[in-house]
Amino acid sequence: MVSKVKVTVSLDSSLMKQLEVVSRQSRAPRSRLIEEALRFWQRNRLEQQLKEGYQHMATEDRATAERNVKAGWEIVK
Repeated sequence: MVSKVKVTVSLDSSLMKQLEVVSRQSRAPRSRLIEEALRFWQRNRLEQQLKEGYQHMATEDRATAERNVKAGWEIVK
């Protein structure tokens, strides 16, 4: 079972109003909505980090391939 911890946070009043509306409309506790929002943010952050990492690896791989092609041409000459 996952343990829960109580926290106190300060929110912008407009965000709090939106949270209250969504909570009432969806009949979901505010805590659950905030938890879902944090998980969504966490997942998006991880996806962005992976994307940036793969793009960096692709750049490195291309540079390595270009160096190897040049070295190969030197051997062939």
